[in-house]
Amino acid sequence: MTAAIANDNHLAPFTASRARLRALAYRLLGSLSEADDVVQDAWLRWSAIDALSVRLPEAFLTTLVTRLALDRMRAARRMREAYTGQWLPEPAVLAAEELHDAGEVSLAFLHLLERLTPEQRAVYVLREAMDLDYAEIAQVVGKTIAGCRQMMRRAREAVAGPARFATTAADLAAMTDSFARASLARDYSAIVALLAEDAVLISDGGGRARSALNPIYGADRIARFIIGIQRKMAGPWSMESALVNGTPGFIARIGGQLHAAIAFQGGEDGLRRVFLVTNPDKLRHLGVS
Repeated sequence: MTAAIANDNHLAPFTASRARLRALAYRLLGSLSEADDVVQDAWLRWSAIDALSVRLPEAFLTTLVTRLALDRMRAARRMREAYTGQWLPEPAVLAAEELHDAGEVSLAFLHLLERLTPEQRAVYVLREAMDLDYAEIAQVVGKTIAGCRQMMRRAREAVAGPARFATTAADLAAMTDSFARASLARDYSAIVALLAEDAVLISDGGGRARSALNPIYGADRIARFIIGIQRKMAGPWSMESALVNGTPGFIARIGGQLHAAIAFQGGEDGLRRVFLVTNPDKLRHLGVS
């Protein structure tokens, strides 16, 4: 917040809503850094108006953050056309409750939401994660109630598919731990055994770090890719268990320096999706040790 702190009419309602606003912005943008920027911008705008003239501060702030995020989402769609390789959300190495535990926030699901238009995503997140009714959503996004219902129907169709997680959290954690050990040992057979036959690896280096420019399909090719990276990038590797977006994953380091955040989507037949983020711009907030 700025040095010129507004009076309690501004500060109290904003502070009470801040975690929720950040969670909303992150679900819309897929970036913690951008979410923080949006929340800060919302604070600056909120502190400049007459707070006593706003009957429902929480609703006002929700609308403000959503519209600021929508502007960024529209610009992002254009910029991502020039993005090098595949784009993944910025990983949050936090428990789900630290992101205001309201709706799914896994990398797998945030990646799925990239199928939606900015307006569809806003309607979907406000309805599914923030539990707003359609009248409230219509006011936030500036559309009719009927229009919001139509966008919600299309959004649900776009993200529909087989159950995303057919494993328990404990099973996924065990598979994740085994995957880390097998990767460090460069044990091809063990890696393949942990992956579903039709598994997919999606990596995001943003043109700034080693990654695959296209998805890698199949357990055999994924295992060879994982082992190949370690052979090409010399140095002592370590893999630390972490909750990546509230689900079991790990942080990979080379010589103690942060290299990647890795998350998974599990299934009854093994790990079905591997999400590998190596873009340093998306890892900066995690720090190094």
